[in-house]
Amino acid sequence: MVAPSAGRVTAADSRVRIDPRAAVRVVFDPYGSVLALACAAVRDRQRGLDTGPARIAARMSERGFRAIAPLVAPGASLGPDCLSPVALGTDTDVAAEVDRLRGMTAADVAHDIESTFGGAPPDRWQRLASRSWVRDVGDVLESLWTSVEPVWRRESNLRAREADRIGVAAARQSLELVLAQAHPRGRAEDSALVFPDPEAVELDATGRTVVLSPLLSKLDVSLSNLERPDIVWFAYPVLDDRPERSDAAALAALLTQVRADLLRFVARDRTMTDVRAGLSLGASVATYHVDALVAYGLVSRYRAGRSTLVRRTPRGAALIDLYGG
Repeated sequence: MVAPSAGRVTAADSRVRIDPRAAVRVVFDPYGSVLALACAAVRDRQRGLDTGPARIAARMSERGFRAIAPLVAPGASLGPDCLSPVALGTDTDVAAEVDRLRGMTAADVAHDIESTFGGAPPDRWQRLASRSWVRDVGDVLESLWTSVEPVWRRESNLRAREADRIGVAAARQSLELVLAQAHPRGRAEDSALVFPDPEAVELDATGRTVVLSPLLSKLDVSLSNLERPDIVWFAYPVLDDRPERSDAAALAALLTQVRADLLRFVARDRTMTDVRAGLSLGASVATYHVDALVAYGLVSRYRAGRSTLVRRTPRGAALIDLYGG
């Protein structure tokens, strides 16, 4: 599992090539959310920041704080695989994942750490290869979930919107754009997600299912698991509703500029004549782009007398809300 790094400077980038035709799955992962929150809390506290997560860390037990601290050690980004959800391709249950951690034996933990680090774990992980460490992690996550479960439930609409956004990106074969926007320091380059990583890897994920896990909003943390042979898993904070998080240019990147303009134009019923005139399109070109948006479920088209009318669907309206404009 790749954990968030506390380091401010990295000398290298990880580059993960995303297959444009990859199968995509969206999972809802409260366990990943509390793990990310725990990492953010300890990281910010260590940096001396006065943030919401840092104030959470101040309330952690000393044992809990020490258990999370190796995940955000400066200059490191790799953590034991056992901290990833056991089934990366499905929704998680915090209580079940915590029980799994607490049920691990010392031998289980030691084997997992050895496997994660190729038989040569750093000293900090060798010292923590015990049952008590993983139980302490479980205690932290259980306590955090008690506090943030109501927030998780309130943000269900944001996760639903994100699932729609991912669906459009998958249809446009532009998943790397979604991931680049979601990763706190990521960018898209040549069908790859690129992000700063002190333990950088270069991975061609062609043939793997891409599993995306929108976490709680307002976290500056992302998690990933790139080790599974059949799946690449990315967990990242869901986009919130603040206008400053909107990105109208990204809408054009996902849909093409013409289709982005068309989607904005059909906020109310428009005839095909209106569409052609309003966007300065020829008849066949207008039909082609409307057909594409109908196929994505972003607009509907229907007859009214002798006219064909086009209008944005609720899904199309939600996409506009995400990106603004």
